[in-house]
Amino acid sequence: MHDHLVHVVGWQEFVCFPHWNHIHMKAKVDTGARSSAIHAEEYEVLRYPSTKDRPINEHIHMKLKVGTKAKPKFVWVKAPIVDYRNVKNSGGKIEERPFIETEIEIGGVQHPIILSVTNRDKMKFPVLLGRAFLANKFLVDSHSRNLLSKPHQKHKSKIDDDEDN
Repeated sequence: MHDHLVHVVGWQEFVCFPHWNHIHMKAKVDTGARSSAIHAEEYEVLRYPSTKDRPINEHIHMKLKVGTKAKPKFVWVKAPIVDYRNVKNSGGKIEERPFIETEIEIGGVQHPIILSVTNRDKMKFPVLLGRAFLANKFLVDSHSRNLLSKPHQKHKSKIDDDEDN
C-alpha cells in the first residue's frame, strides 16, 4: 500500500512557515479541494527578466494576517511564483490565481508546498491544505483537530514586533 510513513492529521492543524520567520497560522485540511491556498490581505507581483531556469521569473510580495482575531498583526513576505492557474473558488466561480512555492511545517516536519494566493478573508481558516499536498503524506481523521500541532503555541517570531517585513 504505502512504502513510506504516513501521518494522521486532524481536519484542523496549526502550521508554520519556516521561510517566513516561522510564522504560525491555522489551517483547514480539506480533501474536497485539489489545491492548497493561503489568504493574502493584499499582494503585488514583482517581475524580473526571464532566465533559462525560470521562464516565469516573478515573485509575490504579500501581506499576511497573523496573530489572534482580537490582536491581529500583519506581515509582508515574499515567495517565487511558479504558475498561474484557473481555480474554482468556494462560490463555484473560476478565477485565475498565482501559485507560489514555499516550505510548510506540520508536526515538526517540513514539506515543500505549492499554494494559490487568494482572498480568504471571509473564510475561518487563512490556510487550506488540499489533496495535492496531502497525498502520500497524510491521512485525515475528520473527527479530530490538531493531532500534529497544539493550538496557540507560544512561538514568538521576529516578525511579531516588526510588521514591515
